[in-house]
Amino acid sequence: MSTQSQTTRYGATALIIAALCACGVPQAQAQSEPKPKPQAQAQPPKQPQPKKEPDTPASVRGGSFYAFGGFAALAADTNGQLPNEKGSPVNLIAGGGYGVTPNLAAELNVLAAGRKLDTPAAVQAQLGPYASGTEKTSMGIFGLGATLKYVFVVDNFAPYVGGGVGLYTTTYGTWTDAIGCSNNCAGTGPRVTDHSTDIGVHALAGADIHFTAKDILAVEVRYLKLKADLQDIGLGKVDSGGTFVWMGYRRIF
Repeated sequence: MSTQSQTTRYGATALIIAALCACGVPQAQAQSEPKPKPQAQAQPPKQPQPKKEPDTPASVRGGSFYAFGGFAALAADTNGQLPNEKGSPVNLIAGGGYGVTPNLAAELNVLAAGRKLDTPAAVQAQLGPYASGTEKTSMGIFGLGATLKYVFVVDNFAPYVGGGVGLYTTTYGTWTDAIGCSNNCAGTGPRVTDHSTDIGVHALAGADIHFTAKDILAVEVRYLKLKADLQDIGLGKVDSGGTFVWMGYRRIF
């Protein structure tokens, strides 16, 4: 083979090799280049949590149950046939209620009250013999009342008015000591007792003083109109109600 043919063949081979190299280098570069990392998606900004409004007397009264209890002094209604009546300075009024709205409330309460008095002449005639000067006479009432109240809420001060009806039992008793008794003699002599269950009505006015939104010091004046039938012991119809001046604690749940 001639030198020229060999030169031509070598040149063609070199061109083929160069072409292959030119095609292979970009592919290698493309394979060696790192793939771009996907960008992290931006998180939406956090919404601020709304702050809880603090409890206020107006906000907790509506739709809430509550309980109350306290003691009252009694200025007793008097009767001509019951001498020297004096209401007890310590009587109980306690119960629970529900705030229908911040201004309207319904309650149920128990009431226990007492009074002392001198023994009526009509009763003394029924006693028979007993140790002189030992007679003790008292009258009490116990019952359950329902009340509807309207409340005026002014910041931490909430005056109210209301009224209602209840069922009460009036009890009367005169006890004596037996003649000649010298030990544990109370109530051993003749006695006269009676009781009467009747419907009474009441009206009230008062004020709640909030020292927290749910804790309340309450002051109230309540008048109870109640007539009892004590005819079985010769006393006839008697007024066994009166005016109560009450102070207590009320708790809203």
